Amino acid sequence: MNRRILLMTAIATSTGAVLSIVACASDDPNATANRDGDTIIGSDANVTDGDADTDSSDPDAGPCTDCEWFPDVCTPELPCSTGPFETSTIGGAFDGRTRIHSIRGRSATDVWAVGALGAVAHFDGTAWTRQDIGDRDTTVALWLRDASEILLSSLKRVHTRGSELPVPDGGTTDWMSIDFWTLPDALAGAYYPIQLTSAWAAKGATWLWCTSLDGSPNDTADTPPPGLWRMRLSSDVLGGIEVAEGLASHTCEKIPCRRMLAIHGLDANEFWAIGGAGATIRVTDADSDAPHAVAFNSQTQNELHGVWTASATDAWSVGTAGTIRHYTGDPVHWDIVADVPVTSTLNAVWGTSSNDVWAVGDNAVVLHYDGTRWSRVPVAGLGVRRPTLTTVWASSPGHVWIGGDGFVLSLGGKP
Repeated sequence: MNRRILLMTAIATSTGAVLSIVACASDDPNATANRDGDTIIGSDANVTDGDADTDSSDPDAGPCTDCEWFPDVCTPELPCSTGPFETSTIGGAFDGRTRIHSIRGRSATDVWAVGALGAVAHFDGTAWTRQDIGDRDTTVALWLRDASEILLSSLKRVHTRGSELPVPDGGTTDWMSIDFWTLPDALAGAYYPIQLTSAWAAKGATWLWCTSLDGSPNDTADTPPPGLWRMRLSSDVLGGIEVAEGLASHTCEKIPCRRMLAIHGLDANEFWAIGGAGATIRVTDADSDAPHAVAFNSQTQNELHGVWTASATDAWSVGTAGTIRHYTGDPVHWDIVADVPVTSTLNAVWGTSSNDVWAVGDNAVVLHYDGTRWSRVPVAGLGVRRPTLTTVWASSPGHVWIGGDGFVLSLGGKP
């Protein structure tokens, strides 16, 4: 059963930010953003809630030209089709047209996959179980806390479960939805849609940081809304979750932070955010009342879609046309990676160490970095399909989960 809370408590509209960044969310809980910033409305007729064809290969199109990368037989060393699209899923398999937007977990026995139109499933190390959140809202990102799960549909709506949040009637196991009606001015007063794109929080952090796209044309806003926001649990607001600006709205007049797509950091006080036109921003003092943002030169105008941080001097970002950038501690620049083995758009990146990094993208492309070079990895069990892959997460070396249009792939995580 799902319970709904309407959050109507006033929330402060400013933070003591030094140099700012802010994020935004879509007015429609079923709206997500494609790479062009268009609003995609999920429906029964368009379950993928995305911009890619989930079956881009025609079985009658002729001989396979990329068979070496797509073997039929699953083996332990290859990512293979598995997960909540399988008929073995407890509670029923996902519709094969569903787009998975995010996979995250606490361990190899506590993994979550979320996506279009109410698609939420949990893996306990043995089996996938489909979750009923009470409606068909699309989930874009997750906040997995020690004693609760928070699923983000937009910056105005979340679904929650767990003992850290106030639950009506004393229950703690049911999902409930929370709508935020009173919001920071830059979000509540936005004329154009603001679309949530991702979220991240370090373990034990006070704030969850979110990225977003500003839907307004470039020349229409005197003070454009920024692309970073944050949320935290608070007993001072109805529903128990406060939404606030990450940094002041005027920041995006100084640094490129209107169209942010992904975020990841080393700890609660420092992270990287990336986005449109190669935007790459480092935020420090992120868990304080006065976060500070600095723009870096990514040496590309290509849109960047994913970022992952290994250490203070080691981070990776990926994007369109096979773009990969590597941060190695330079005070201004990220390094160009020239030997990328594909030209397909890369949508996400994650790793477990500096010599175990994974990237995924369009046309079912999976790449791995071993500390020396990037190489392409074959993917098994897809048949003729070459789906867009949108998310990747790893708990430890050899335990990797990948999601996208109509598939969840795993390495070391098949029930």
